[in-house]
Amino acid sequence: MLLTKWKKGDNSLADLDPMSPLSLFDELWPSAMLENGRPFSPPMDVSETDNEYHVRVEIPGMEKEDISIEFENNVLTLSGEKQTTNEEKNEKVYRVERRYGSFLRSLRFADVDSEKVQATFKNGVLEIDLPKTELAKPKKIDIT
Repeated sequence: MLLTKWKKGDNSLADLDPMSPLSLFDELWPSAMLENGRPFSPPMDVSETDNEYHVRVEIPGMEKEDISIEFENNVLTLSGEKQTTNEEKNEKVYRVERRYGSFLRSLRFADVDSEKVQATFKNGVLEIDLPKTELAKPKKIDIT
């Protein structure tokens, strides 16, 4: 297998599909503002049941002490910073696909009981349960 030494900024749209018309954007607007061409933004799933909202965020390689969770005025805000790993000075890097840096994600929810919000962090997955208030829960109306 032939490897080419990695250069910062090599992760472009042209790398994904060099024939794609979108690869022209790499030439017109270089990704200098974004480290490695893409920002670090952990993937997030949000789901809902009758009783609560559930948020799952994949943040492998981070510790819970590096993550901040705030809930105010029905807005959940997650922030943190994933530090780069120390590279060996004699090591040649051929490709960098892992993302590092600061992130800030905010989501607005309707009628959450902020006193009962709970979060767990296990195996690189942050899970947040946001129980709904009684007003937000669906109610069955009987016909008389």
